[in-house]
Amino acid sequence: MTYFKILFQLVFVAGVLLLSVNTAQAQLYEEEPQNIEDNAINPDHDRILKLRPLDIDRISFAFEKLRSSRVANELGLSYIYRAYFKNSGFLPEEEKVNGFGVRMSQRHYTSKKRQSPFGFYHGPVFGYQLLIFKENVFGLQDLPPSDPNYRFVGRLYQNSLDLAYQIGWQFKLGRHFTTELGAGLGGRVKYARSVGADELLTENIIGHAVVAERNSAVFLMPLPLFNFSVGYSF
Repeated sequence: MTYFKILFQLVFVAGVLLLSVNTAQAQLYEEEPQNIEDNAINPDHDRILKLRPLDIDRISFAFEKLRSSRVANELGLSYIYRAYFKNSGFLPEEEKVNGFGVRMSQRHYTSKKRQSPFGFYHGPVFGYQLLIFKENVFGLQDLPPSDPNYRFVGRLYQNSLDLAYQIGWQFKLGRHFTTELGAGLGGRVKYARSVGADELLTENIIGHAVVAERNSAVFLMPLPLFNFSVGYSF
C-alpha cells in the first residue's frame, strides 16, 4: 500500500466522520427553539485571538469566530518542536522534531446567562499534524557502507489525523481579555514512514500498530485533550 493511498484513506475517513458529526449537530441547532435575543451576535466579542501557553511540545495559536449566536468555529495552528517515543521507563523518550499542526473545531455554547462566546461549550475537534524527525532518530550505530553490519534507515516522517469531542468553559477577563479551560477525548491515527526502518517503527512509535510494512506502519491510539488558552476578543 503506497504512501499517498494510505494518506488519502485516512483523510477521507476522518472527513466523513467530521462531516457526519457536524451534520447531526446542525440538525439539532435547527430544531432548538430560539428567541429574538438568541439570533443576535455580540459584535464586541465575536472574534478571539488565542495563545495556548501550557502546550509543552509546541507553540500554538488559534482564532475563534462566531458563526451564529450559539455556534463558533475555531482554527488553530501549531509549530511542533518535540515528540515522543516508547521508553523502557515510566516516561516516554523525547525527540526533537520540526513539524506543524492544524486544528479545527466547532463549538456550541449553551449558557443562557452569558452571551456567546462565553460560558459552557461542547463540540467536535479535527486535527492534522506532520512531524519530521532528525536523521538517525532510531540511534543506529554509525558504520561505513562496507561494514557487514551496516544498515541504511532513512529520515522518519509521521502524519497524524485526530478526531475528538471536547467540552469546556470560556471566561471573559475584563473588557476584552479571555481565558478558557477545556478537555476532551478521541482517537489518533498515525502513518509513519522511514525507508528501511522495518521493526524499528513498531518498537519505537507509540500506539497500536494495525498495519506494519518494510518502510511504513499505521498506528491507532487514544487521544486525551487538555485545552488552556488566553486570548483577546474583538
